[in-house]
Amino acid sequence: MPPLSNQSSEFLIAFLNERVNHLHDSIRLRESDGTAALASFIKKYINLVPDLITAFEDFIACAGVNGEIARQLTTAKEFLDVPMDIMSAEEGLEANMYQAYLAHRLLEELNDTLSVQFNCPVIPVNMTRSNLIVHHIIGEPFANQIDSAIQLLNDKLLASIKKNQGLRARLQEYTSALGKDPSDRFPCLTESSNIRLLFKSQNSRVRLN
Repeated sequence: MPPLSNQSSEFLIAFLNERVNHLHDSIRLRESDGTAALASFIKKYINLVPDLITAFEDFIACAGVNGEIARQLTTAKEFLDVPMDIMSAEEGLEANMYQAYLAHRLLEELNDTLSVQFNCPVIPVNMTRSNLIVHHIIGEPFANQIDSAIQLLNDKLLASIKKNQGLRARLQEYTSALGKDPSDRFPCLTESSNIRLLFKSQNSRVRLN
């Protein structure tokens, strides 16, 4: 999936100007540059996908794992394989966003499963808040349909893990040899920003680039 072009960036601003009044009420934008900040965040969100996939490819190669974990990474990569040359710029922009959300959500669930089940996260950042923002930008019911599909894939992953008797030992050997988290190079998208996402249940605020 190539980075957004200048033309795509212009369409992104126009797209967000139309969507800004329909965003979830938990998302707050600064009046002065809110749409521009949101567009910057989305571009970083889209452009981060190949880096995360590379991190998972390195993990699979170094840890020597295969099976459903490797198949789910292949699925994440397949989400990015849409022929953009047959689309208009507007259609390509939306496809970029949907592709990125699909891949991010699948990798988020895969990373969470590896962390919870084996204490072996591949990426150290929590993408939940970033994914939540894009969920609301995409809008319902389509974003909910994507999440339901990802949940089915995660259920398949969990069922496969239960049958893989040697996976835990292999990952323990991998983490012991590694010595430290392999992916400190990934900054969290939500550490500094001009956008605030207010979680009413936690009364917390997160600034996004």
